[in-house]
Amino acid sequence: MTTQEKILSFLDGLLERDGIKLRRGIGIGLYLFNQLRDTLPDYMLESLQSFDRMPFEKKKAIVLELKRILSRSEVKEEKPQVRKRPIKDFLVELDKLKGLDSKEKKVLKSLGINTLLDALFYFPLRYEDRRPITSLKLAKPGQKVVLKLKVKDVRKSPEEGYTVEVLCTDGKEYIKLKFRYKRSDFIYALYRRGSEVVVAGKVKSFKGEKYMVHPELLKEEEFGGIFPVYYIRAKGEITRISSRERHNRIRKALKKLVKTARFLPEYLPEFIRKKYGFPYADESIEKIHLPEGLDIKELNDMETPYHKRAIYDDLFLFQLSLLLKKKEAQQEKAPPIGVSPDRFVIEFENKLPFRLTNAQRKALREVLSDMRKESPMNRLLQGDVGSGKTVVAIGASLAVVREGYQVAVMVPTEILAQQHYKKFKEFFQKEGIEVGLLTGSLKPSEKKSAYKHIREGNIKIVVGTHALIQEKVEFKNLGLVVIDEQHRFGVMQRKLLLEKGKGLYPHCLVMSATPIPRTLALSIYGDLDISVIDELPPGRKEVRTLLLFESERDKLLKAIEEEVSKGNKVYIIYPLIEESEKAEFKAATEEFERWKELLPDKRILLLHGRMSDEEKQRVMEEFKEKGDILVSTTVVEVGVDVPEATLMIVEDAHRFGLSQLHQLRGRVGRSDRPSYCYLVVPDSLRKTDADAIRRLKVLVQTTDGFKVAEMDLKFRGPGELLGVSQSGYFGFNIANLARSRDRFVLQNAREDARELLERDPKLKEHEELKELLLYRYGDRLDLSYIA
Repeated sequence: MTTQEKILSFLDGLLERDGIKLRRGIGIGLYLFNQLRDTLPDYMLESLQSFDRMPFEKKKAIVLELKRILSRSEVKEEKPQVRKRPIKDFLVELDKLKGLDSKEKKVLKSLGINTLLDALFYFPLRYEDRRPITSLKLAKPGQKVVLKLKVKDVRKSPEEGYTVEVLCTDGKEYIKLKFRYKRSDFIYALYRRGSEVVVAGKVKSFKGEKYMVHPELLKEEEFGGIFPVYYIRAKGEITRISSRERHNRIRKALKKLVKTARFLPEYLPEFIRKKYGFPYADESIEKIHLPEGLDIKELNDMETPYHKRAIYDDLFLFQLSLLLKKKEAQQEKAPPIGVSPDRFVIEFENKLPFRLTNAQRKALREVLSDMRKESPMNRLLQGDVGSGKTVVAIGASLAVVREGYQVAVMVPTEILAQQHYKKFKEFFQKEGIEVGLLTGSLKPSEKKSAYKHIREGNIKIVVGTHALIQEKVEFKNLGLVVIDEQHRFGVMQRKLLLEKGKGLYPHCLVMSATPIPRTLALSIYGDLDISVIDELPPGRKEVRTLLLFESERDKLLKAIEEEVSKGNKVYIIYPLIEESEKAEFKAATEEFERWKELLPDKRILLLHGRMSDEEKQRVMEEFKEKGDILVSTTVVEVGVDVPEATLMIVEDAHRFGLSQLHQLRGRVGRSDRPSYCYLVVPDSLRKTDADAIRRLKVLVQTTDGFKVAEMDLKFRGPGELLGVSQSGYFGFNIANLARSRDRFVLQNAREDARELLERDPKLKEHEELKELLLYRYGDRLDLSYIA
C-alpha cells in the first residue's frame, strides 16, 4: 500500500458515519500537512495549515478536494533534492558574504549578528499584516490597517490649530488623515490632490466620521504582504538611523540571506523530528522569516508548525548542553566524604544554639549523601529569604574539613563576604578550625598572607568574592566549593574555582535566595540536582506588606517614628542613585538630604552602588551598631543581615520586579519582632497603570517566595527574575519561558535530550547537531570535551 493509498483510506475514514472523526479529531490538518508537504500544490498546503481551526463544512470541502487531487494523481513532482552543506559552512562571517551591501552588513552587526548562521536564527518578534484594504467599509475603528486611497483634498483644520487634514477616498467612502505640525508644508508635498497613497495606522471614529492621526506613508517595498518585525535596539553609530530605516535594511538583508536556508542540513535527530511531526529545519527558518500565506494570528501566537519547531530547538539545545555538562562532571573524581548523613546531622545540630527545621535537615542529608560518592556533587540549594541556607553550608563544610579537605565559599559582594565570614568564624572557632577572608579590598600584605595560608592548608575555610578565582590563589586540597547567588556568576567563573582542586574535582554546592519555580530551575540549573528549603525557622514572624500612595505619606512618617522609638531600624530604598533628566523618580542621594531635614533627631545613613566596598562595609557596620535609618539603592537586596531592622520602605515600588521586591522585603523580619514592608507608589498609578497595582498586590497577599516568583515569571519573564536577558543567559532565539506552553515544551525537550545521550553519549552520530551545539554553548558552558 503506497503512502498515497494510505492517505486516501484515512480520508475515507474521516467522512464515514456523517464525518464523526472529522468533527472530533485533533491535529488532522497538521498530520496531513506533514504527510503531503512534498506532493501537494501550495494552495492546498496553505489550507491544511489552518485546517484544524476551520468549521466542519469547510474541513469537509477540503477533504473532498484532497481526495479528488490524490485519486487523479494531480500531485506536483517532488521537490528536487538540494545538496546540503555542513553547519560549519554557515559560520562564515558577514564581511565575507557576497550579496549584502556595507549598510546592510553594518546594521546586522549592530544587532550582534556576526555570521550567516546568526542571521538565519535571528527570528522576528512579531508580524504585521500589510496587505492593503481597498474598501473603507472593511476598516473598522480600533483596527490597525493598511489602506490604499486617493487624495481628494489637503487643508488646514478650521477647528484645530497646527492641524492639517488630508481628505482621502476609496471611491465610495471618505476618511481624514490628521497631522499636527507647526511647519506642515511637507504634508502638502507628500499628499498631492489626485495622487494614490498607501498609509498604515489606527482607524478612529468621531460622530460616524473615520479618521487616522499621523498615519505612516508607506513606500512600495513597505506593503503588500505579511511583514516580519524584528528587534532593532542596535548599538553604536547605527542608532543615528531612524528605526524605520533600520527595519527596512534588516528585512532586506535577511530576505537575501534566508535564501541560503535551503542548504542547511537537518540537525535534529530524526526520531525526535518524527515524534512531533516537525517540519524540516530549512523550511522552518524560511517560513518564519518569509511567512506569506500563513495565518497572521497563528504567526503572532507563534503557533505555526515552523515556530513550534524553532521553540523546541531552542529548548532542546539548551537542555542537551546542560546534560552534557552534568555528564562531564560525573566523570570526574571527587574526594569521598565518608560521614553517616543521619548521625552527622544529629551531632551537628547539637553544636547549634537552635534547632534545625525539617527542611534544613533533609537538605543537609541530601548534600552529605552526595558527597559520600567519588563523583562530584553538583547541587543547588534553593530557599526563600531567611530560610537558613547558610547553616546547611556550614554543616557541609564541617563534614568536609573533618575529612582533611578545604572549603571555598564564593559570594558576589564584599558586604556578603564579610557577613558570611563572621557567621562561619563564629561557628568554626569553637571547633578550632581556621576561617580566612579573601576580597579585593584587602591590603596587599593581607592578601599575600591569605594566599600563603590557603596554599599551605592552614586556612581550612576561605570566604571570598571573585578574588578566589585569581591565578595566585592555590589550595592544598580543595574538597568543597560553596557558591552563593549562582546567577551572579558565569558558568566559567564557577569552573575556574572548581579547577583549583589539584587532581580531584571538588564537590559543589550552589545556593540561591531567588526562589525559582521548579520547571525554570531545571532549565537554568539543569546541570545541578536540586534541594529546597521550604519552611522558615520557628519564631520568625511574617512580614506584613502594605501598598501606600504618595498622598498617604503621613502614615509612613508615623510608622518610622514608631519603629525607631522601639529601638528598631528602618530601610528606605530608591531605584536610582541620582536624579536623571529622563526619569523623574526619586534618587537616594537627593532624598537622603530630605529625610535628614524631616527627621533631624534620627541617625540617618546613605548607601549606594557607587561607593567603594570599604565605604559600603563601613556604612553597614555603622547602621548595625548605631544607625536608625538607612537610605539606600538595591545594594541591600541580597543577604544583608540586621536582626533589629523591622521596617522596609520601597519608594517607586512599581519600578522593581516582584522577586527583587521580595528580596528587599527579606531584609526585615529576621528576628521575632513584628516587621513591615511599605510599597510606595505615585497616586497617578491608579489611573495610568492598573497592571502595576495588580502586580504589587501579589506581595501584599503572599510572603511565599515561590508563589511570588511564579507570578513574576508570568508578568515579566525569567530574564527579569534572574536579572538577565533570555537571549543572553539562555541563548534563546525564540523560546520564552514566561509562556507556560514553552515551559511545558521544556520538559519534553529535557526528556528527549536525555534519551539522545543514552543512545549517543558524545553525539558522534549527530555531527551537525554537535556543531550547532558547540557554536551556541561550547564557550559559554565549556563543552570542549565533546568537540
